[in-house]
Amino acid sequence: MGNPSFNLVTGAVMISSYLKIALRSLWNKKAFASINIFGLAIGLATCMLILLFVQHELSYDRFNVNADRIFRVTLHGRIGGNDINIAGASAPAGPALMHDYPGVEAYTRLSTQGTFLVKNGEKRFLEERVIFTDSNFFHFFSIPLLKGDANSVLKEPKTVVLTRSMALKYFGNQDPIGKSLEMGNSGAFRVTGVCEDVPSNSHFHYDFFGSMKSVTLGDKWLSSGAHTYVLLRKDYPVEKLSAQMPQMVRKYIGPEIQEFLGMSYDEYLRKGDKFGFGLQPLTDIHLTSNLENELEGNSNIKYIYIFTAIAAFILLIACINFMNLSTAGSAGRAKEVGVRKVMGSVRQQLMVQFLTESVLVTFFALLVALVLVALLLPGFNDLAGKRFDLQSILNARTIGYALAGCLVVGVLAGSYPAFFLSAFRPVAVLKGSIQAGVKSGWLRNALVTIQFVVSIVMIIGTMVVYQQLRFIQNKNLGFDKEQVLILHDTYLLGDKAKAFKEQLGGLSAVSSVTLAGYLPAGNSNNGTDGFLPESADNDITPYRFTTYQVDEDYLKTLGIGLVTGRNFSKTFGSDSASVLINEAAVKQFGWKDPIGKRIRTIGNGTPESKRFYTVVGVTKDFHFRSMHERIAPLVMFYGGDQYQMAVKIKTNDIPGVLKTLEKTWKATTDNPFAYSFLDQRFNNMYESEQRVGKLFGIFAGLAVVIACLGLFGLAAFTTIQRTKEIGVRKVLGASVLSIVSLLSKDFVKLVGIAIVIASPLAWYGMSHWLSDFAYKVSIEWWVFLLAGVLAVSVALLTVSFQSIKAALVNPVKSLKRE
Repeated sequence: MGNPSFNLVTGAVMISSYLKIALRSLWNKKAFASINIFGLAIGLATCMLILLFVQHELSYDRFNVNADRIFRVTLHGRIGGNDINIAGASAPAGPALMHDYPGVEAYTRLSTQGTFLVKNGEKRFLEERVIFTDSNFFHFFSIPLLKGDANSVLKEPKTVVLTRSMALKYFGNQDPIGKSLEMGNSGAFRVTGVCEDVPSNSHFHYDFFGSMKSVTLGDKWLSSGAHTYVLLRKDYPVEKLSAQMPQMVRKYIGPEIQEFLGMSYDEYLRKGDKFGFGLQPLTDIHLTSNLENELEGNSNIKYIYIFTAIAAFILLIACINFMNLSTAGSAGRAKEVGVRKVMGSVRQQLMVQFLTESVLVTFFALLVALVLVALLLPGFNDLAGKRFDLQSILNARTIGYALAGCLVVGVLAGSYPAFFLSAFRPVAVLKGSIQAGVKSGWLRNALVTIQFVVSIVMIIGTMVVYQQLRFIQNKNLGFDKEQVLILHDTYLLGDKAKAFKEQLGGLSAVSSVTLAGYLPAGNSNNGTDGFLPESADNDITPYRFTTYQVDEDYLKTLGIGLVTGRNFSKTFGSDSASVLINEAAVKQFGWKDPIGKRIRTIGNGTPESKRFYTVVGVTKDFHFRSMHERIAPLVMFYGGDQYQMAVKIKTNDIPGVLKTLEKTWKATTDNPFAYSFLDQRFNNMYESEQRVGKLFGIFAGLAVVIACLGLFGLAAFTTIQRTKEIGVRKVLGASVLSIVSLLSKDFVKLVGIAIVIASPLAWYGMSHWLSDFAYKVSIEWWVFLLAGVLAVSVALLTVSFQSIKAALVNPVKSLKRE
């Protein structure tokens, strides 16, 4: 046995020797090494940032201790040909589930009640993030209580728990426990607890948690209630509870259908209608749920797939780049291998040497990537809408994964020179009978093609995303969103609202003003109801229409056109029993001449809720929801109590108008003045698509840059390999243009092949993305042509720099070169 100490010292000396030789080799090939390191660093940095985003998206709601046992109860059905998919459930659903099914351990409910003007002395703010919940909320969800007892904080009416931020905002450094806050028209609420701010990776974010006993929830199963969550007992399969849901529907909803519609539940089912509850895993809500009445706007699992694929593709391009340049660079090292073998080096030593160089390059690339991440993180946060910091990346697990990845990439990239070149026989090499790197030409060509396939797919994807966004912004919406100002929370004006409207209508800069229960492109007090034509038989299932209240100036202010009939008017006292409907509603009823026809509501089953209304006008269809959905049937009532205000401005002096409006507001109320523009609200509806478009464009650009870095390096290598050939051709009379063409055509062929492969892949991927939109662009042929021209142009520009440089060299120098 050898001496362990001697073996350890020998190993250290050998490693030190390998590192010295590797560093010397990299220094001698500074240009190649720089391209390799920088290209791989861009790929690694991009991959880190994207995976940071993806990891955060996948972590939503997983901070809850019992996340795997919590399910949201959802409402699904089909009534009168209209689908129902609601994130909330009937108010009695939670108690009934816990009472009837032993597998349900607990339930809790969340109920939104709109915006509140919260006051504490001189401090007063309009707060949107207010929710009312059952008393067990802080046992159900893992949001730590900093002050207060989880068993009692929400047991009594008129009690509220604040987040840490709100406690600081309203009470400063004082202890808020026992103190009171005025909560709008609901009166004083006693602060009984302070909790930690809701984590960013939660599907809801609220700052005020009021006791559910402070509000009234309906007791009807066919009416909207609250967002209901159930906690299943350990090892109780959710499939078992789901299978029992139809029994619960028959037991509780069947009698209400009989009461409301005058038909048995079995008759209801035979007509093709249905009604039921679903159980949605808590951890699926953020990425897979896009139901009506969501607590907040959710993301889309498709974007996770897209960004994960982009991260993989960017890293793949960078790794291909690295491997390509490594194999190309090894072509000039065959004689080095021969000399070192003659001097006594064995194959294993040469393999370790080549692998050491490759891994060293990846390690340097990782260091540069970490610097890039630190520099790019603020901008990436703005794009992604997140708040990541360096600690999110600079942790042991992430760095460990990165080092392991670099080791793998380094070994793979160094495998060609390590295993192929180290096998050469020194006599053959030194005689010049082996041209290293020739056998790898096909591999380099394949890798370049893959790089440009990915780049072209991303270029096409970027163009299609921007086309769709431009289509959304420019499409005729059926209403005018330009220069329409939305005044927030005008319901706080109460009885003064109509007088305030008249004041604004008299201003010279204002064209018209409307008070309404719903405005397009935002959260408003719209509802749904069941309707039937007056002459309909009792056995016809009612149609489910969207409803909201408007005044006589609604159509004028928003520029909504009438197809037939008239608008609401103050001069018609009967308009309280009249409605306006849209073209989609006319089609749903199957009417040819709708004016004067009457419809009746189903209401909530009580006689007073079943009312008759006369159709006085039909509006053109307009997009009152996102373009992800088809324009739905709509019924507009005259009047109503819940108001929002829209002001149509007829001047370009926006600052001056805002100053006048604020002055008028403050003369009417001491509530805060807040506003937004309708076109901004509309654009905000497509925030995630806009974010995808920007990220797509940036990542496509990075993919092209990385691919071109590799192409630049390969072009440099090719011109060096063909230096003598270029010299001979110039001596024989070849022009600079012909030599440039000769050196460029092989690369252009590869890009052409990449275009052919990338086009169908891009078409399939973007068609799938567009399928989420009810209104969308078609993918035109010129998109593929333009992407191809861009790719060829960039490739030619990259290669031509080296080609022209080689073609202009004096042929005498080229022929002297050994």
